[in-house]
Amino acid sequence: MSGHYPLLDQSQVERILKRLNFEPKSQKGTSHTQWVGYTKKQRRIVTVDHFKSRKEKYSHGLLKKMIDQSGLTKREFYSYL
Repeated sequence: MSGHYPLLDQSQVERILKRLNFEPKSQKGTSHTQWVGYTKKQRRIVTVDHFKSRKEKYSHGLLKKMIDQSGLTKREFYSYL
């Protein structure tokens, strides 16, 4: 995920998931939120880590995991940004 695909922060990832019609599951006492939605007619759960600062960027590896969980390609995921 270089150059063409910049690192994203929590608010950007959540904005993409909202545009994909994913909804957060209510959870208490955790540093993660699970977002539930459908991609290509398949139910998906994307786990989004919470940092102290919502503007802190996710690593390449963590972004890859969230994109894979969404069921989209990197290009498709970023197109919702």
